[in-house]
Amino acid sequence: MHKKSSLSRRHFIGLVPAAAVALNACNTDAAENQIPSPDYSIPESGFHGREENKRDWRGDNRSGRVVFLSHCILNQNARIVHEGDFPAMMEPLIEYLKEKQVGLIQMPCIELYVLGLGRFDVRPGMESPAGMKRLNRLIDDQIFTMREYLFQGFEIVGILGKQGSPSCGVTRTWLDDIQQDGQGVWIRELKKRLEAEKLDIPVHGVADFKQDETIKWLEERLKEPYDKSSFSASM
Repeated sequence: MHKKSSLSRRHFIGLVPAAAVALNACNTDAAENQIPSPDYSIPESGFHGREENKRDWRGDNRSGRVVFLSHCILNQNARIVHEGDFPAMMEPLIEYLKEKQVGLIQMPCIELYVLGLGRFDVRPGMESPAGMKRLNRLIDDQIFTMREYLFQGFEIVGILGKQGSPSCGVTRTWLDDIQQDGQGVWIRELKKRLEAEKLDIPVHGVADFKQDETIKWLEERLKEPYDKSSFSASM
């Protein structure tokens, strides 16, 4: 069995206490204002939620089911240094979803987008004003995507977050230099938006070496075949 380096996440959290300050210094209000919020009303592309844009999707072999995944479930290379538990992805879980023909929607790694691959102070950096501004912009995109899939008649099986993560932990997270009960920053803010948008999508935590528990949870969600009649556009 591969032995992890002694330089664990514990070694890096708090090693550079000025990281959050540096993030804010590099992201001034002026610079942030140069990046516009997403515009979903571009006439050439239509606007989601309009009845005239609802389509009948029954003309091909798509399954009609999707699941939203924390980034590192599909890409371990995005994890903080010395914390990649697998070469590339969580294979048992991904193989199960492939077998069940559920489409995989990979959410962004908010830690990478806010702090980069060589990150140190993860939670303080994400919860800084500049970090939260970027985080909420990415949540806007995820909510838009979820609403569009639901509007068009697809089933969102669930949202799978990475247990223990300071960003994606669902019931376990990294806080105050230890792993403990709680939510990661991304999951916490995403769930707030789901509630505000009245989107009833279940959120489930995936533990690295307990993927079988998540597979059992998914089996309950996937018991019944998906009714493709919901793919039909309203007339």
